[in-house]
Parts: sequence; C-alpha cells; structure tokens
Amino acid sequence: MTQHVNSVGGSYRVYGLTMTSDTVLPELPPLDPASHLPTLAVRLAARFPRVSAPTQWLRHWPLAPEEPWLSCGKVADGYLLRFRELADFFVDDAGQEIIGTAEPGTATDTLRHLLLDQVFPLVLNLRGQDALHATAVATPHGVCAFTGETGTGKSTLAASFAQAGYLVVSDDCLVIEERDGRLLAVPAYPGVRLWDDSRAALVSADEVLSPMAHYTDKHRIVWPAHASAFPTQALPLHRIYLLTRETGETSFTECVPRIDPCSLRQAFMALLEQTFRLDVTDSAMLVRQMHWLERLVSFVPVRRLVFPTALSALPAVREAILNDLAGCQ
Repeated sequence: MTQHVNSVGGSYRVYGLTMTSDTVLPELPPLDPASHLPTLAVRLAARFPRVSAPTQWLRHWPLAPEEPWLSCGKVADGYLLRFRELADFFVDDAGQEIIGTAEPGTATDTLRHLLLDQVFPLVLNLRGQDALHATAVATPHGVCAFTGETGTGKSTLAASFAQAGYLVVSDDCLVIEERDGRLLAVPAYPGVRLWDDSRAALVSADEVLSPMAHYTDKHRIVWPAHASAFPTQALPLHRIYLLTRETGETSFTECVPRIDPCSLRQAFMALLEQTFRLDVTDSAMLVRQMHWLERLVSFVPVRRLVFPTALSALPAVREAILNDLAGCQ
C-alpha cells in the first residue's frame, strides 16, 4: 500500500551540505533554519508533473542483464534519475534542487532511501564534491574507510566497530575533501544498513531499527548514543582498506585477518571503480575526478584487508585494523 509523504518538512545536514526539505527526513540530523544558509532544496511532498524521458539515456545501472534498475539522462535544465517502477528524481544543472516523484505503490521509506543513499551521492558528484563508495568509522587514530565490491562486508564491519563504541561516520558514501593539505572525511548521517544475519549478531534490542525500503530485507540501524554524538565537522582520514574475502584452499572460517600494502597504481585503479559519476559525458568532471584520486592515494595510505566471512572473526579484524592504524601515527 502506498504511504503518503509527510509534508511538514525541516532543515538538515547531510554529506557536509545544509538543506531544506518539504518532507520530514528522520534519518538526518536536524538544523536550526535560522542559523544555517541552505545550499540544497528537496521537494518530495508536492505532486509534480512527470518529467519526460530523455531522447537518449546517459547510462544505466543494471539490476540484471537487460534490466536497468536506475537510468540517468539529460533533460531540459537538469538530469532525470529514473528508478524502474519506483520513482523519478529531477536534479537541476547546478545540483541545488531535487524533486522526487514516487510511482504508485512506492513506500515513503523507499523514497527516502533512494534520495539519501542513491541520489545524493550522484548529486554530490554533480556539485563537484567527490566521494567514494565506502563506509567509514572514527577511531582514536583517525578515520578509516572500508571500500570494496558489494557484499564484502563494509557495513557489517562498521557495525562491529559501532558495537565496540566507535562512531560510524558514513555508510556506503564517503565524501572526502582537501583542506590545508590534509584529506578529510566528511560525516554523512548516523546509522548503518544491515542484512538480517548481521543485525541479529551485532544489534541489541536497545538500538533503533527502521525498514530501509519495501523491496529489501535490510534495516537501518541507529545507535542512540552515537546519533547524539555524531560529528558535525570533517575529520582527518588516515587509512583506506580495500576489503577482500579470502580465496583458495583455505576455508573462510580458518583464515586470519591480513593487511597488505598496495602500490599507488593498485590503489588508484581499485578506488577508480568505487567512485560516483552522474554525467559520464562531462569531460571536465572526469579530469577533476582523476586528479582527486591521484591526490587521495598520494596522501592517504591504501591497504588490502583480507579477512574471513565468519561474524565471529570480527573482533580479530577490528584489532588488526586498530593495530595497523596505531602504526601510522
């Protein structure tokens, strides 16, 4: 059944941006609208005319062969992001306005998830703020980020850090910016998204659970103490770990965590696959992103983290990461 969008609205901070929304976004830290100048406007509550499909799509993200899940195309004054049978999002050329229109049957939770976790990373790229498909946690030794292919355990590893008392800075999208010669991790918003097996192992009854979207069994997890302590300022980024599952004859449950160095070329090529790009025909954006990646791998050490799939191994993986981070001080 279709859920109607709450049209009360509010002001929020996300990925370093200040924004206004005509819809309540409970996932985001609220802001006092009188003390922050908004840089982005989101409209989900009003019923806007459907944007006509472009004559040619720029790119498709497939759910399965010959079945695009998300398509992006250039339209008048902006871009159209079409999530098949779920919703359309119009983004203006400057990346300052997002208008979402849900298909009949699309739940409110789903619309917010698409906005926060799918649309925003692409809008950041349009605005010139580059990001990695990465999850990050804050430690006493600085922020470390986890990146890798879908299913390698980025969010599960971050949740294990949260369970041990460390703050999760971002889940699946990490904005990284340079200031005064340092690379900084920009906080996204509190919480992680977990499958049922990870949730059962890592989340207690005290944590706040909410559905992520109607088409998945994943849940959004927020630790109340972490939400109240969520950082508002960017933090130094000290390590990036490329997550890799152990392969070969050694069983996943028997292998121990291993951290290996990466050459600059290996790091660059691996991270190139984990970037967000909205308009792949924008040559200036592509050049900018290449330069950004070059500086990123030059300033921030990138390591390959090989570890077992067993959830029982997570404490050992955390210890290996913390020991590695301590060695970079």
